[in-house]
Amino acid sequence: MKRLAVTVAFLAIFWAFCAPVRAENLDLPDEAPMPAERPLDAPRRESDPQPRAPKLVAIPQEDADAAAKLCAAVLAKDKLVAAPAEAAMWDNGCGAAGQIKISAIKRKDGKDITLRPAALIRCETAEAVADWIRDEVVPATETYSGLSRVEVAASYHCRPRNNIRGARMSEHGRANAIDIRAIVMNDGRRFGVDLQETPLQLLYDLRRGACAHFTTVLGPGSDGYHENHFHLDLAQRRNGYRICQWNVPAPPVPAPNPLRVRYP
Repeated sequence: MKRLAVTVAFLAIFWAFCAPVRAENLDLPDEAPMPAERPLDAPRRESDPQPRAPKLVAIPQEDADAAAKLCAAVLAKDKLVAAPAEAAMWDNGCGAAGQIKISAIKRKDGKDITLRPAALIRCETAEAVADWIRDEVVPATETYSGLSRVEVAASYHCRPRNNIRGARMSEHGRANAIDIRAIVMNDGRRFGVDLQETPLQLLYDLRRGACAHFTTVLGPGSDGYHENHFHLDLAQRRNGYRICQWNVPAPPVPAPNPLRVRYP
């Protein structure tokens, strides 16, 4: 009872001191201030200006004719199963004057290697993909029953690099790149950069061939965005500079044989 009486007395004194302070005499805002929103993460409000949609730009007739001629030459080589795609260029840098949609690569023996899904890329990039698969991937996979299908993770996609807002335009936005998720053998096995059953020698062969055919090759260990696939493109840089960044795991160190006799 004594403790209760002390508590009541303390509250009475506290409210007596607070009583003279009236709410109407305080300069308080109508709403509590909120912390500033981070521009990249803040949700968009209805009152915010909407991003401007990109607009089509006219392709110079000279460029259109040159692209059409190049695409016709690529298709005439009979390396691809592909259909021409409509040329389109946008004022944000996306698009291409000459591009095709590839559904398969033709082996040198005439058999088809399916691309799933079909890839929309520039004609010169499509030919580089065909040459890489025909000259490098097919021979490298013969030991594993042969190549049947290529799983495509991405091709043409109007976006910045690694989907980071504010970054430079991705080569995907220029229809100049393709991402490979995995390759599938005739016996159904799937091999890829993040699949443990993939033979190390095959990964070495894929990387070596890719870096010989493309100006940019990105895989695991490159930038943190290509840990489960590899990226190939034909970006043009000063002095012909090329990028080949793809870390293949080191082979495991064999365990020592306890039965082996060491001679002095």
